[in-house]
Amino acid sequence: MNDIDLSPELYVEFSRGGGSDSGSIYHVTRHKGGGQVSAHVARFFITDARIPAEGVFPHKRLDCFVVDKRLVPKPERLAGILFEALKKHGAIGEPAWLEWYVAKGLGGKPYGEVLDFD
Repeated sequence: MNDIDLSPELYVEFSRGGGSDSGSIYHVTRHKGGGQVSAHVARFFITDARIPAEGVFPHKRLDCFVVDKRLVPKPERLAGILFEALKKHGAIGEPAWLEWYVAKGLGGKPYGEVLDFD
């Protein structure tokens, strides 16, 4: 499973494996001429709750980090839509803990050869 459409404007690129699943959510703006522009609006991770706390049943976690609040004004709504879509595709089930965040990238830098401008 690579792509899941959440709505006409939102789609998911999804990767599975290695004990945690993850993906990115993109907002699509379509042009009349047939082209489109995709903007990265969120990232998510599905993990097992590995440390059993007292009073907590074994469950999965879905953490959704919204990075563009302008295009996603209600992060809790996007997280809920994402959960239902992933559930429909068998990527997560109940019981699960869903949590959403608003995140801001503060910077970054490459280590080694990351960028190819040739």
